[in-house]
Amino acid sequence: MKKFLIKISYTVLPVWLIFVGAVLYVTLYASPRASGDLGALACIPFGHEYDEMIAANAPKDTLFQTITTEEELGTVNVDVLTIGDSFSQQWSGSYQNFLAHSGLIVANCGWRLFSSPLQYTYNILEQGIIDSTRVKTLILETGERLFEVEVSNFSPGRANIPKAPASQKGKDGGRNANEWSLSRARDMLLHRLGMNSAVYSVCLDQELFSGDEPSTLYFYHDDIGNGTSLAPTTEGKARAVQAALREKAAERGVSLIWLIATDKYDLYQNHIVDNPFPRKTIMEDIHRFLGDSPDLLLTKSILLPMVEQGEKDVYLFNDSHWSYKGTKAVAHELLEMIKNGCLRPQKQS
Repeated sequence: MKKFLIKISYTVLPVWLIFVGAVLYVTLYASPRASGDLGALACIPFGHEYDEMIAANAPKDTLFQTITTEEELGTVNVDVLTIGDSFSQQWSGSYQNFLAHSGLIVANCGWRLFSSPLQYTYNILEQGIIDSTRVKTLILETGERLFEVEVSNFSPGRANIPKAPASQKGKDGGRNANEWSLSRARDMLLHRLGMNSAVYSVCLDQELFSGDEPSTLYFYHDDIGNGTSLAPTTEGKARAVQAALREKAAERGVSLIWLIATDKYDLYQNHIVDNPFPRKTIMEDIHRFLGDSPDLLLTKSILLPMVEQGEKDVYLFNDSHWSYKGTKAVAHELLEMIKNGCLRPQKQS
């Protein structure tokens, strides 16, 4: 028995102590200091000072409505209705809030209403749930990284409106930051070791963020993991989807804007030192497929000049989404498009 205990003391016990130490570190230090969706994914203790600094410069009041049920959607009466993924769920620092602060009445569909913004937009138009009597402009937002998936899965014949899966987490849900969990310790260790981490970090050739690591870019694995270019076969599908959306919007007398949010990696890839990752061209591919459309906004064209001019924090340092600076620039462009009378579609006779 004594020999067995001695053997355990230098084999199993050290491993157990490492795991216990990792869990204690994550639970008591790293998780409470993890901020932004990237910090949460890889349990990186960024701290909260950066978020507080950003929030101090963002609008204080949230003036737009968030729709959480089909009943609410059926009674909405607004200038602008927005439907989109996580880029459209940013609360006070969102493009919706900047539009609302400009004097427009704005409502946003909470993303638990749907699993596909694109399909949901088409369906509520096709089913007549909204029309020009209650919505003047409809903004459909999809992220660059999921563009091909969204377009490929779109079906005009799908009568039902798919809901978000119960497991989908937004800003109002997610893992408990203080959860005592080996999985959180694993997330942290994988990131630190650079093994199968959901978050990558690279060096930039200039300081493009505020805080302690101004020349470091943290970005989400799926920015490149979902592909860095569009297949040629996507062109025909993308054109068909755009035509279907335009047709349904015209039938309901609603002005439709299709907003494509650029990925963080794409926006900053030109400044990555000795970039080991493939060059991303999806935004350029979309532009090549769909052309210069007055109802299409590719946000890279708005945000990249800001980055090239050295503007800091166009996207958030610790998050995969844009900051208030990015959303304000996007909102300004959207406002100009909304004011442009030629966007209101005319139903074909």
